[in-house]
Amino acid sequence: MTGVLAVALASVVFGAKAADSADFDYLSVQIQNAEADQARISLEQIISDIERDQGRYAYALVQPLTLLGDAHMTLDQTDLAAEFYAHALHLSRSNRGLFAAEQVDIVYRQATLHTTTGNLLLARQREEYAFEVLQRNYAKTSLELLPAIERLAEFYQRSYNFLGARVLFNQALDALEAQDSRTSEAAIPYLQGVAKTYLTERFPPYYSESQYDSRLQSGLRDLDMSGEYISISNFPAGERALQAIVSIRQQSLDDALLDPELADEDYAALALALHVATLDLADWHQMFGHIREARTLYKHLFAEISGITSSEITFAQPKLLYFPKPKDPRRPDDHRRLPANGAVEVQFDVMPTGRIRKLETIASNPDGLMDFQVRRNLRDAIFRPALNDDGPCITEAFSYRYEFAHYPDLTDTESEAITTSASESD
Repeated sequence: MTGVLAVALASVVFGAKAADSADFDYLSVQIQNAEADQARISLEQIISDIERDQGRYAYALVQPLTLLGDAHMTLDQTDLAAEFYAHALHLSRSNRGLFAAEQVDIVYRQATLHTTTGNLLLARQREEYAFEVLQRNYAKTSLELLPAIERLAEFYQRSYNFLGARVLFNQALDALEAQDSRTSEAAIPYLQGVAKTYLTERFPPYYSESQYDSRLQSGLRDLDMSGEYISISNFPAGERALQAIVSIRQQSLDDALLDPELADEDYAALALALHVATLDLADWHQMFGHIREARTLYKHLFAEISGITSSEITFAQPKLLYFPKPKDPRRPDDHRRLPANGAVEVQFDVMPTGRIRKLETIASNPDGLMDFQVRRNLRDAIFRPALNDDGPCITEAFSYRYEFAHYPDLTDTESEAITTSASESD
């Protein structure tokens, strides 16, 4: 009996050493560097060794199974990737508990997989589940929760769920305020997020808003939306968030000036960050029709950067700030019709107010297919105008090209060729 126990213990130790000796960091780099197939072979052998030595339910299997899922994702084998992620998640929950934080990295991989395959409902559910798990492990105002808050808020923002995103960004700011850090640079991503939610609310990315009700898009049971309903259409709150960013950037620049050892490139980076924050605020005023405020900030920035040859900010040409995306041609039921590239090219004057005039079509392919939609939506577009020494100015005959996919009818020759090919295959 003692001999059997010794053999069993030796087997477990050997298996642990096999897992410990595996260079998972190296295998991860292999996967990222287009060597996923080689990594897959190594991981399969490691998994086989661990299962033999420690059993099929060993926690040591979690990491190689997760990496094997990564390898299959890189190889565009999403079904296999989903299978290995699910296996790794099951073992993690079985060994560490149903709500252990260790599982979150796997859940995030599942969310990314669903996003990649276009299943945004499942992706949202995975993102929300990961957040719920982390909330069980950290206090609501814990700084450890900030990366998860930002990730879920950005996911909501990408799906136009501006209200859910706003709740989370404000939760992050409350956590920073509890640590006396709301006026620090750590708050900037969340202040930017708050402002962006108001831009999404006021300027939806699509011409028709009827298919989006962002208030119904969150599935989190404990996401308190009641306090945010009063924030709907409270657009000055977004402006205040951008003003707070400018103040933080200005303070950072002022503090840096007191450092005698500050390098020139570091000062230039801080100055550029302040310029970008000011430009964001100016663009906000431009979009909301506060033309006087926008003009003042634009002129200030123009004077600030006029002597900086390497500035990343330029006012030589108008910049499109908002253009509701036209509804592209619908994909036909006949999947034999392959997509082709179409385009509408137009020309117009951009006024100092950011609006356009004298809109005319220069070219359209296919002729007349998307002209009306593009021209209609461009009348709602808002530009940052070009600037000169006197401030915002008119840009005449500005060209804009909108590209889209369409599905041409099959020619008689193409239809006959497809029919012949199908008959021959039968």
